[in-house]
Amino acid sequence: MTAILGVFSAADEKRTASETVGRRMLEAMRRRGADVNEIRSFDGAMVAVARHAWECAPDLAGDTLVAEWDGLVVAADASLYYRADLRAALGKRGVVPYGDASAHLIAAAYRAWGDDCAARLEGDFAFIVWNRKTGRVCAARDFAGKRTLAYAQLGGTLVIASTVTGVLAHPACPAELNLRAIAATAAGMFAAGHETAYTAIQNVPAGWTLARRADQRAELFSHWTPPVANDRGRGGSSFVDGALQLRDLLERAAAERMPPQQHVAVWLSGGWDSSAVFGVAEQALQERGTSRLLHPVSMSYPVGDPGREDEFIQETAKRWGADVQWVRITDVPFFDRPSQRAARRDEPFAHAFEMWHRALARGTRAAGARVALDGMGGDQLFQVSDVYFADLLRTGHWIELARDWRAKGGGFRLHDAREFVRTVLDPLLSERARRAITALRRGRRPTGYLERRPPSWIRRAFAAEHHLEERERAFAPQRERVSCAAFETEWYLSHAYFPRVFGAVAEFALEEGVDLRSPLYDRRVIEFAASRPRWERSTGRETKLLLRRAVRGLVPDSVLAPRAARTGVTSGYFDESMRKQFPFLSNGLMQDSALADVGIIDAEEFRRWSEYYVRNGGAQLGVTLLFTLQAEMWLRSRVRPVDALVGELNTARETVVRS
Repeated sequence: MTAILGVFSAADEKRTASETVGRRMLEAMRRRGADVNEIRSFDGAMVAVARHAWECAPDLAGDTLVAEWDGLVVAADASLYYRADLRAALGKRGVVPYGDASAHLIAAAYRAWGDDCAARLEGDFAFIVWNRKTGRVCAARDFAGKRTLAYAQLGGTLVIASTVTGVLAHPACPAELNLRAIAATAAGMFAAGHETAYTAIQNVPAGWTLARRADQRAELFSHWTPPVANDRGRGGSSFVDGALQLRDLLERAAAERMPPQQHVAVWLSGGWDSSAVFGVAEQALQERGTSRLLHPVSMSYPVGDPGREDEFIQETAKRWGADVQWVRITDVPFFDRPSQRAARRDEPFAHAFEMWHRALARGTRAAGARVALDGMGGDQLFQVSDVYFADLLRTGHWIELARDWRAKGGGFRLHDAREFVRTVLDPLLSERARRAITALRRGRRPTGYLERRPPSWIRRAFAAEHHLEERERAFAPQRERVSCAAFETEWYLSHAYFPRVFGAVAEFALEEGVDLRSPLYDRRVIEFAASRPRWERSTGRETKLLLRRAVRGLVPDSVLAPRAARTGVTSGYFDESMRKQFPFLSNGLMQDSALADVGIIDAEEFRRWSEYYVRNGGAQLGVTLLFTLQAEMWLRSRVRPVDALVGELNTARETVVRS
């Protein structure tokens, strides 16, 4: 990752930001790059880049910072893949890149395709292109959202930076808080991915491009649309042929993400996704003719913990003669200086498993690697939930529905009947039916499939005034297809929550000195997976049938075999950690809540639900409570910085007492 920024005045103003402003903005983003930097000022524009020294290796980001070519000025935070294919496509347009760095290739792509260039790039990227000849600005972000990008239109000046704090550091940017966005984060409602916690600053959404002519305001357009998921019974080729095609795609996706001169780690769990990545990456290295082994880095859970997959991990590593770099979950704190971390964050959102990911990144460094591959994307692409039962009911496949329902353990008890209604009937309700039920229930709208509603501790008056529910439905992916299974796949590929998570995890890894890459979440793999029939993702108790068949022989059969119960479940670690530590954090904070002061939450209602959770547990409730607590700590750091520090000291004291 790299810190990039651009400041562009209107054509009739020609005001150039000072180097002091550029350094101030880069300093606000120093976690993304602090060792080398370059600031270039022009008539009416400034472009700057900062990078960590370790990322300047030729097969990582390289030592090119700001690139300039034939009137184009480019700042790029990018790891581009399939470069040979890109060069071939550029050649057909008569464009030859003048260098090998990502910024050079982006400049060439802009020369070839203009503002549409991002659609031709494959990789993890955010970039800014300024055309000195026309004054036009183009900035874009990859569809997964691994690299972040924010902007503000400040009068005639357009400010763009890798992070919200980078934009906020511009002296003309107001710091007025966006209470609606803060409330949405506290409620766990993330569909409006363009909004930030500041009214003046917007995110460039994942898969979107920002473009501005010198005399106009910036405009956004999507450069990537998720593929339409197959809701038919058959794919384009047989199951066996499809598995062979998928293996080829996965091997190439892994090979493209492994720099030849760098040690590479794989965050290996015992599940099928990361095991598949490890297997195809080893196969790709073997075909490349290298004897270098990958470094599996894995989380070890105690015997009896639902997260434990140590034995499966050992089997996969042994298949390729690799030694596992273990990280013990008992050494990973769930909370670590939470108020300080909240104060450092750009936004109120916090990833629940931040320390878990940081520990794996540190394990990667202990293994001598700077690049790590993960298994992110497998759940979205290669399985589907029980919602496909609703499709079977709607299409009259009742025998298959009954067979799969029994295979999943469903029966005819009261609990099973309720689950049948939730899983099979609710997803089929039309919007008209939901409105009718809402009227009968005196305004209490039934929660639709994949919908989010504010928890009860968000004040109803605030939620109504700021239209939190309507806002969430408006920005969430819309179900335009009949198939529930197809909609679920497309929802996972397009909802703004996931780029938020992907960007956060990538940033954790970067701060620990690791470039995290995801072979399964490759555009070519995604397009192929979406084209395959539903039954290859889930049938009865079987899931991920196509992925498992594709890596047969690369992963031990014992690892790929169906399992009697789920393994690798992190809810045990989450639940135990939260229920033990949450009260020490929340009790003091919520006695004088900043969120309550601005009218977002009812602190007493939050306290009641906190006590209920500590007594009874509940994964989704715990996650939502955590979102609210993290939003509270973030807001305090902005409006009560002294109180936030005192709270941190009290938390540290109580931690010492408990230990």
